[in-house]
Amino acid sequence: MAQPQHPNLPLPDYFSKFAANYVRQTGRATLNILATVIKENIQKSAHPIGPDSVVHDTAAGPGIGAAALVASLPKEQLPKEILVSDNVAMMVSAARESLTASPLPHVECKELDSQNLSEVPDNHFTHSINNFSIFTFVRAGDAIRETYRTLQPGGLAVITCWRRFAPMFIVHGAQNKIRPDLPLMPTPSPEFYEEGVLQKVAEENGFSSAKIELAETVLLVDDEEDVAGLTSLMSGPMMARARQGYTEDEEAKWAESVRQSVKEEIEQFGGIRFEAYILLATK
Repeated sequence: MAQPQHPNLPLPDYFSKFAANYVRQTGRATLNILATVIKENIQKSAHPIGPDSVVHDTAAGPGIGAAALVASLPKEQLPKEILVSDNVAMMVSAARESLTASPLPHVECKELDSQNLSEVPDNHFTHSINNFSIFTFVRAGDAIRETYRTLQPGGLAVITCWRRFAPMFIVHGAQNKIRPDLPLMPTPSPEFYEEGVLQKVAEENGFSSAKIELAETVLLVDDEEDVAGLTSLMSGPMMARARQGYTEDEEAKWAESVRQSVKEEIEQFGGIRFEAYILLATK
């Protein structure tokens, strides 16, 4: 069963079209941050991923968690099993296609709702990775509750969440250049960007505060191709809601306005600056 659509996200058919271009249009930000989290947080924790691990890459898009594991770990440390799941069929298909030739020993790709994993038994996974999706759920608490239920005792949940999602700042800057009188494009579940909220929701839905570790990380995207991918994302249908109420002439100014806002971001930070929360919670 597909999960409900968050009202501040694009229509579901957009994500089907987005699947093939995900890595480029995210400037590899979600992939690169998770790769760092794996090396610097998960593998240095009391519960590192290894050849006996059973991992869930949940709300995975085109298998970003699985791809980050391959990028981060030597072949002998890869988990023996990984389930890659998402509620968008084209994302699942993209994951299946991209991971077919990977060195992962066993990968299953399934269309599942992270908020209702009724097909998955209790106490099944050693690790569950939710990479930059928690704020997209209508029922985020249910997603965390299902993560807790499906983890083995001693299993590790890894949840990443934006602290500063640079494209929203850039898009808001572009909006203000063209129609400062119109409302800014809303952010899905903006409360998750506030300090302490992610931990509070985790505690309310199964995890003990004594078993939660928090960290933060920063990624500066300055590679020319990655900047171009992010600029394409912000110029296209993902940000269509930012252009509601625009005339045709105003729509025609959008791409250039985004490019100018990207330039201002890079001048301020030396690149496109992402900041993220990292939550590690043990069952």
